[in-house]
This record gives sequence, structure tokens and C-alpha cells, in this order.
Amino acid sequence: MDNTIQSNVENLFAPLRTTFSSPRPDGSIVLSLLDETETNVYSRVLSAEQLNNTESFAQSLEEIRLELAVRSGSIPAEMRKALKEQDSVLSYHIS
Repeated sequence: MDNTIQSNVENLFAPLRTTFSSPRPDGSIVLSLLDETETNVYSRVLSAEQLNNTESFAQSLEEIRLELAVRSGSIPAEMRKALKEQDSVLSYHIS
């Protein structure tokens, strides 16, 4: 992982510490987030495609941030409203 990218990702998830595994045989890596006690609080496999495509990589990081926000209950009010509105309209298909 490029040091500049790694530094940017670390800043994105601060105060959690970010670690990247060595590349796996398929080219993917494991992104892990550790708390102050070095406990793994989150891990996700990022595919080689996600790592090699800037937009896909950025989208993956944003998904992780959103998931962490939802888990911690600190999701912004406007996002909460949008999610509630999405949940209230369910589409059913009758066969």
C-alpha cells in the first residue's frame, strides 16, 4: 500500500489505528481498524479491483465510514431521515 494512501486512510478513520495486511494471492488485502487497546474493532477485505480503481476504493472507504457511524449511533440526522424514508417504502413483487 502506498504510504500516501495509507496516511490518508489513517487520517480518515482516526482515532482508530489502520492496518493493511500483506496482499493475498488474489491481490486483495484486509483493512483492519484497531482501538487504543489494539483490539480489532472492524475488518474488511478490499479486492484487487477496489484497490486499483480510485473511485471504487473511495466508495469502499465511505461505506466503511457509514457502517461505523451507524454502529456508533452517530449517523447525521439527514442521513437517518433518508434511511427511514427508504425503509418505509418497501417494494413487493407478487408472483
